[in-house]
Parts: sequence; C-alpha cells; structure tokens
Amino acid sequence: MNQRIAVLRSVTIVSVSTYIEYGLGLVLSVWIARALGPADFGRYAFTVWLCRWLIMCSNHALTTSSMKFIAEADGAGREDIASHIASRLNRVQHLSVAAVIGFFALTALIVQPSEWRSFLGPIIVLSILAVAARANYAMLVAIAKGQERFETEAIATVLTGGFSVALVITATVLHADLLAFIAIYTISSLSLNLINRIAYRRYCRPFGPGAVPEDVAVRLRRHLWLTALLVLLLSIKGGTVEMFLLNNFATSTAVGFFSIASTLTRGAVDLFSVGLTATLLPYMAKAYGQRGQAHAARFLAEATRFYWAAGVAIAGIGLVTTPDIVTLMYGNRYAEAIPAIEVTLVLAGLLLIGNGIVAFQTVVDRQDDRIRIGVYGMIGNVMLGVLLVPRYGLTGAVLTYGGTRILEWMLAVYYLRRITRDGIPWGAMSRLFAVGLVATAVAWLVIEVVPGRYAFVPASLAFLCIYVPAGVLVRYWTDEDYGLLTSIAGRLGGPGRLFLRGLHTLRVMAAS
Repeated sequence: MNQRIAVLRSVTIVSVSTYIEYGLGLVLSVWIARALGPADFGRYAFTVWLCRWLIMCSNHALTTSSMKFIAEADGAGREDIASHIASRLNRVQHLSVAAVIGFFALTALIVQPSEWRSFLGPIIVLSILAVAARANYAMLVAIAKGQERFETEAIATVLTGGFSVALVITATVLHADLLAFIAIYTISSLSLNLINRIAYRRYCRPFGPGAVPEDVAVRLRRHLWLTALLVLLLSIKGGTVEMFLLNNFATSTAVGFFSIASTLTRGAVDLFSVGLTATLLPYMAKAYGQRGQAHAARFLAEATRFYWAAGVAIAGIGLVTTPDIVTLMYGNRYAEAIPAIEVTLVLAGLLLIGNGIVAFQTVVDRQDDRIRIGVYGMIGNVMLGVLLVPRYGLTGAVLTYGGTRILEWMLAVYYLRRITRDGIPWGAMSRLFAVGLVATAVAWLVIEVVPGRYAFVPASLAFLCIYVPAGVLVRYWTDEDYGLLTSIAGRLGGPGRLFLRGLHTLRVMAAS
C-alpha cells in the first residue's frame, strides 16, 4: 500500500500540473487560431509540428533509456550507477541535438519550404533555438523521472504556461504577425529549459561521469540502438505522413484543422491519464529491478484497468461534447474540424491501453517486439496515407491515423500475449465498455433535450453520474483499489467518510 500511495502522490503532482498546462495551452491554441485565421494558423501549426518532430529525432531513445535504467539501478540500490548512466546519456544527447539541428538548417536552406520563404532566415534561427531548448528540457525531465522526482516538470510547465499566455495576449493586442507568434514559441521553449534547470538543482540528485558495469553497459547499448530505431520509426509515422501529405496535396487550412484535432485529442488524453503515463515507466522499471517480470506484469494489469476506465470516458464524453466545444472556443470558421476531432478522440481513448503495453515491453527488454510493431505500423501508415490523403484531404488523413492506430494496437496485443497471459483483464473491460455505451446514450439525450450552447456541461455530468457508480456495480475495480481509496478518503474528514459510505453501499449492491 505504501508503494501505491507513493505512485498516487506522483500521479497527483503530474496530473495537477498537466491540467494547468493543458488549460493554458488550450487558451494559447484558441487565441492564436483566432488571431491568425485558419490559413496562417495552419502555417504556424506546421512549424510547431516540425520542431516537435526534430525534438523527437534529437532525443530518440535517450529519454526512455534514461528513465528505465536510472529507475532500475535505484531499484537495485545502486544510485552511483544511476548517476553514471545519467551523465553518459546526457553527453550523448548534446551530440545528437547538434547533429539533428545542423542537418535541419542545411536542409531548410536548400529546400526552402513555401511556408517560410518570406522569412526563411529568422525561422531557421528560431526553430534551432526552440528545438535545442526543448530537447534538453525533455532529457533532464527524463533523468528526474528516473529518480522518481516529478516536481521539476510540473514547476517548469506551469510557470512557462502562464508566461506564454501573457506573451500571446500581448501579441494579439498589438496585431502581431505569424513570425511573432513563432518567436513566442521559441521564447517559451527557452523559459521552459531555464526554469526546469533551476528546479532540477533543487529537487534532484546531481549526476557525474563514472564507470558503468559491463553487463549493464551491454544492455544499455542494445536498448539504445533498438529504441533509437523504434523512435525514428515512430517519428516517421506519428502524424508525419499525414502532415507532410496534407501540406503538399491539400491546403494550409487542412493542416490547421488536423493540428487542432491532434491538440484537443492530446489534451483530452493528458487530462484523464497523463499522471499514470508519466509515472508508469519508472515505477514499473523499479518493480522489474526488484522482483522481475512477473511483478512488472502485475503492475501492467493495474495500469491497464485505469487506462481503460480513462479511455472509455474520453471516447464517450469526447463524442458528445466536441461539436459545441469547438464552435464555442474556435468559432464557426473551424467547424469543419469537428468530425476529425471526434474520430481521433474516440480512437485515442479506446486505444489508450496501448501505453501500458509499450511501457511493459520497454521495461522487460522487448524492444525488438516494439520495432516489429513500428515497422509494420509505418508500412501501413505510408500505404494508407498515399492512398487516402491526396484524394480525400483531411478525411483521408483522419482515416490514415485511425487505421494505423488500430493496426498498431492489434499487433501490440499479439506480441504481449507471446510473453505473458497477464496484463489485460478482458472480462472486466467488456463490462465497463457496456457501461460507457449506456452513459454515452444518456449524454446524447441530454444534449438533444437541453437548449443552448452550454448543453455539453450537463451532458458531461450525466455521463459521469452514470459511468462512475456503474463501474462499481459491474465489479470493475479490485479490492486493492478500494483499499487505496479507503486510505485516501480516511484522511479527508467528513467528506471522506461520506464518500466511503456511498462506496460501501455500491459495493454491497454489486455483491448482491
């Protein structure tokens, strides 16, 4: 129970900071979209997407390997080895970033993307600064998470988010152009890096060079090569094919709509699950270091239940509320993005359990399985993209995204079952899915009955009022989950006791 409380504390830190970050990020997205209009917002979205892609290429396997091996060394009681691993991978990261941004600058000068031709030089400089700052920030965050310290990321994202909102509001009042908003993205990246460095010194152990045992070094090198290959595969198909084809065969407006769908989907997924996602890998790696694969598989089973509960909620609420929320926030000019957002939200929610499988495969050194999934997924992504995007535009991009995600999920389940039969409680998940269908139908009825632009609020409440207690009634949660809730509620005084009485009543009803 103590470990579960520790995990919950970390999940809470990450979740609260992410909710604030997402709220501020959503304000930024809406404000920039309204200020620039669909066409220029599409160009802005393309630039930010390219920077994120370069960051992924710069860090490739380094962040994942840092979290896994530092946490594993800590679990084995070897903090000295954890320090040496962090130092070694941090040096490699600096070299990797330099190589990627150098190649990017040379390519940009030769190709000269049409979106940037009017201010090519400034865009290259701003992009290089943003990529270097955010890539290094992600590396230090990974090292901190390997030490089970999640405060640094929380502090940096919240403070930078507030600062970025102030800059965007100022730029909007001054009627700034596209280049100014890209400059704000770069300034925010530098701020994120600086604040995180200060927080790291306050909360985390320093690291320094030193020898790594040969057996660990061999595993680390293998993990790095395999994960680097995997991440580079993911960088090619993680929306890259869709964005590239939309940018060349559709319009910048379609790029902007697809970006909005990706932003809102990522925000909804983070809203419900980011705490678990951010803490799962280091805690699972520590469990693996302590007791081996069987204990890590048990950890996966618990994570899968929480992922599925969050995913069904994302799919149901997202399907019901998206039309009203998009038109309210972005305006009627962005109404064409609504179907794309609905599809990506539903798929992202229902396939969320794949995050746990990925973490488990990483922890138990099954990166070769992940590479196979990545190769097959990339082939499917390219084939679907070439067939669908040039012909159907935004609709084709959404179908490509959906088909690729479903293929990857099916492959992930197949390879998981080859190494363990544990991890996915299919029976309990089926019962909760049926509950989600009923809750979604009721929420749709509320949307039809309640007038006004804010009908999505009572519809969401109706969904939760059915979904949450019914999950208890269908016996989805385990005794360990109830024990954790009892421990937490016992610290909340009167409200906690009231909650426990209601929970007890539901459990008695479920048992009868």
